[in-house]
Amino acid sequence: MKKVFISLGIFISFFVLVIACSSDGDSSTPQNFEDFAFSGIFRGTLYSSGVSNSIEGYVTIEDNGKTTLDLLSGRMKGTSVLNGDNYNITINEVSGIFKDVTNITGTIEISTRTLYLSGTNPDGSPLTVGGEVPPVTVQSTGGWENLAKSAVVFSHNESCKASITIDGVTLSGLNAHYEQGGYCSPTYSLWNQIYQNYDNKVSQIYCHTVTLQALGGGTVSFEDCNTAVFYLPKNTQYTYTVNWENGETETGTLTTAGGGGKVTKCLSNNGPECDGELVGNSGNPRFNLQYTGNVDLDLYVVTPNGTTISYLNSTGQGGELDVDCTCGGSCSGENIFWTNGPSGQYQFYVKYYGGCGSSSPSSNFTIKVLNGNNVVQTKTGTLSAAGQQSTVWTYTHP
Repeated sequence: MKKVFISLGIFISFFVLVIACSSDGDSSTPQNFEDFAFSGIFRGTLYSSGVSNSIEGYVTIEDNGKTTLDLLSGRMKGTSVLNGDNYNITINEVSGIFKDVTNITGTIEISTRTLYLSGTNPDGSPLTVGGEVPPVTVQSTGGWENLAKSAVVFSHNESCKASITIDGVTLSGLNAHYEQGGYCSPTYSLWNQIYQNYDNKVSQIYCHTVTLQALGGGTVSFEDCNTAVFYLPKNTQYTYTVNWENGETETGTLTTAGGGGKVTKCLSNNGPECDGELVGNSGNPRFNLQYTGNVDLDLYVVTPNGTTISYLNSTGQGGELDVDCTCGGSCSGENIFWTNGPSGQYQFYVKYYGGCGSSSPSSNFTIKVLNGNNVVQTKTGTLSAAGQQSTVWTYTHP
């Protein structure tokens, strides 16, 4: 079993989705909120690593107790047991920003429609989520027609960042969404049914800061901006323009939904791959892996004395693997570095550990070898199946 250390010093600036969806396409899962044993809109607070954030989301529980908390940046799965006027919740599977959080339990008090969850972060600090759970509104009638605005939500799974312009407003820096298919994924089918009051909202890209606890100590942080939302007049046709980081440009048209509704647009880019953000410490030398898709790839470096550094052995001959991204880790890069590495020949390659969903999609990767800020080699390739390995390349360090 691979290990990744993720500190939940994460600043949530969007809302949490708490819905009972099956990632494996279970046809028995209800497809409408009214078909669940319990459902509601969650409005409350997330407290983790000394940071408190206001959050919103949606709660559903199936008749058999199956409970899935599906967030824009992570996921929890577990069971709920009805005990008098309360649901007692136990979480047994976590990913994303909740990766490595343990002992997550809590309750929903039905009479007051309040929810409370608590767990333990990897560093031993507490994580809590609490708030109210009023009923979900999913119908397009009942006053929503009186609202002036609706939402257009953009996401993508590409290695390049995108800037989107509608009606003179540009939202820049949209990076890949962690869910394969973004908001067009069946995971978000329930979320897309929900109506909200957007009349006082301002178009923006929603971001949060992800802080990873490095394998050798310390932390590595990066900003994840995976959702761009335009709040526009309802029932109106617009032209949108997408400018990609690799120079590609595309245009399209869309018609906004009725008041309080939403339209999702999932973008694609057929141009050259982008390098993405170089996560991890700089070094001399430094081997940095970036990859695409909802997969887990692993970086391997063989040192001049024959020691192999990877997730299986994070240090060797003065070198260190300081970033190891796995499924649910909200990142897609790995990094091995030396402060001042020994002279000699290094070998480096990448292996496909596995897919992060029900399938194992192809993944495009880029490995950069750097001395300080200077890129001395760049290697690219594609891996298509678990267990597949790239070419073994060599680098001679002076």
